[in-house]
Amino acid sequence: MRNSTKLKAAAAIFSVLVADMIGAGASASPGSGITPEVLVQTDLLEDAQVNHDRIKLQTKDPTTVRVQKQTFAPGSFSGWHHHPGVVVVAVKSGLVTFTDANCVSKTYGPGSPNGSVFVEGQGDDAHEARSASGATAYVALIVPGTVFRIEDPARSCP
Repeated sequence: MRNSTKLKAAAAIFSVLVADMIGAGASASPGSGITPEVLVQTDLLEDAQVNHDRIKLQTKDPTTVRVQKQTFAPGSFSGWHHHPGVVVVAVKSGLVTFTDANCVSKTYGPGSPNGSVFVEGQGDDAHEARSASGATAYVALIVPGTVFRIEDPARSCP
C-alpha cells in the first residue's frame, strides 16, 4: 500500500508539473512574419576585455557570437521575448519599432530620428520588435552558451 500511495503522489506531482509547463508554453508569445538567416555562428573561446575609444566589451567566459539577417514582412512582429547576453540590431531598410518592458516604443531605420541601430539585452526584461511596412535588419548576438532567445508571456501595450 505504501508503494501505491507513493506512486499516486508521484503521478499527481508529475501531472501538476506537466500542466504548469503546458500553461507556460501557452502564455508565450511567438512572433510572426520574421525570417532569420544565420550568416555566421562561432565561439569566442577567450575572455574579451576591450575598453577603447569610450567603447567597452567584456566577457568572463567563452561566448557564442551569431550574426544573422532578419527579414521583416509587412505587419510582422517578434513576439515578447528577451535574450541572454547582448544583441545589437542594425536596420538596413524599412522601419522597426522596438517596444520595451515598460511599453515604451521607439522606431529605428534609415532616416529615423532615433537612428538605425538599437541594443537589446537589458537584463531579463521582455521586449518586442515590429515592422508595419517591412524591413531588413542585421543582428549581432553575443551570448553565454547557445541559448539566443527566451520566450516571455504576451503583453498588451496601449
